[in-house]
Amino acid sequence: MAKNKKEKGKSVMEIAREMEAQQQKLAEEQRELARQKEAEQRRNYEEQLRQERLELMRLKQGVIEESETIHEEKPEEKHYTIGQKIGNFFYHNKWWMGIAAFFVFVVGFLTYSQLTQVHPDMIVLLVADDDYFYAVCGEQIEHLFEQYIEDENEDGKVKVTVYYIPSSDAKAQTDGFTGNAQKLYTEFQIGEAVLVISDDEADKRIVPEDTLYDLEADFGQYQETEQMRFRLAGTDFAKDVGWTDEPLDDDFYIGIRSVRKTMDSEEKMQEVFDISYPALKAFIQDYGTPEEEGEDG
Repeated sequence: MAKNKKEKGKSVMEIAREMEAQQQKLAEEQRELARQKEAEQRRNYEEQLRQERLELMRLKQGVIEESETIHEEKPEEKHYTIGQKIGNFFYHNKWWMGIAAFFVFVVGFLTYSQLTQVHPDMIVLLVADDDYFYAVCGEQIEHLFEQYIEDENEDGKVKVTVYYIPSSDAKAQTDGFTGNAQKLYTEFQIGEAVLVISDDEADKRIVPEDTLYDLEADFGQYQETEQMRFRLAGTDFAKDVGWTDEPLDDDFYIGIRSVRKTMDSEEKMQEVFDISYPALKAFIQDYGTPEEEGEDG
């Protein structure tokens, strides 16, 4: 009874302080338990690591073959469908496959071009300021000279190609051609074409005395022969190549380049000359007028 009276005699503040002290004590006990538990977990973890290191060392040294504490974690094997495998392959190799596809395309294109392209057996240079004449007669000139050669490159076809080069820079610029002087110079620096159809106006570019073969010794018996030139006016050449608009200019002629060292080689040019000269000879024999025949006529 005395005790109850004493408790009843405490003030509210005293009771509150006692309760707060009890709560603080309880909280401190809980924190201490938590620290002890954490410390114990840390010790256990450190001990586990120490044991695993020891176990690993024993495995490496061959003391043991297996470990009960160290277990190799194998990744879970994934299973893909065929479609997923193909898609995955293309995704991871798309750059390499793109590069490979590009090279396959280039090689295929070059191979196709090489197999299908018709390489000329002979080339005729048409050097003049008459693109209309080339447009009308160029193809017919090709067909005409194809009669005088064989399948020289053995590709199964007889093919002559006419290269047209305007001889005047002013004319070339008017017609939209550029760099024709350089183009003509380049053609005369290589040995791929030796037959030349031209006119006197282009002689300042060609310089026949320095570049063309003198025909007098071989074809001087024909009226049309003038040193390096075989004149085409007055022959059936114009008619045979489809030129009917007007008479062919008197200064039109055909000649052949002399063999000399070029950017290719003298031997290469000699090979082309040996193909083109017989063609020119046959052409002159067909279209030339012998001096005796002309005198008798």
